[in-house]
Amino acid sequence: MSDREIRRLGPSDAGAWLALRLRALREEPWAFLMTEEEETAGGVDAVAARLARPAEEAFVLGAHTGGELVGIVGVARASQLKVRHRATLWGMYVAPEQRRKGLGRALMTEAIARAAAMPGVEALALSVRAENEAAKALYRALAFVSWGVEPDAFRAAGLSITEEHMRRALP
Repeated sequence: MSDREIRRLGPSDAGAWLALRLRALREEPWAFLMTEEEETAGGVDAVAARLARPAEEAFVLGAHTGGELVGIVGVARASQLKVRHRATLWGMYVAPEQRRKGLGRALMTEAIARAAAMPGVEALALSVRAENEAAKALYRALAFVSWGVEPDAFRAAGLSITEEHMRRALP
């Protein structure tokens, strides 16, 4: 796809990121820990501040097709000294009409590469709804290994959500 771009999002992307994130939270509330109310609490300014964090601490990537933001994923390094060797992948979402085009794999591949470039980060972790077989297949294909399942990890849209925890070593 010549019109596809995966890049780090910055403060000027805050409005587009928030719009796509809110769409994700509305359409798939069981897939994300945050609620719309929590995500909008600080408004676009709070999002812009998050997107401005130094790359060695956190970053958000965006997948664009035809200039439109259609996919997002974030990585954040742990802040406590004893666990700074790991980072967490969060907020993975590709708009349904853009799925099955390789955007999820492209976002994940870039996120893994950038996490591996964070000084001292040796592992990347994520949590996924246990029933999301498509996402788990992608993560397994990218060397993530399941290490546990947490029943009733959170509750959303009237459902008790079971999460599978996965981790991969970084080079």
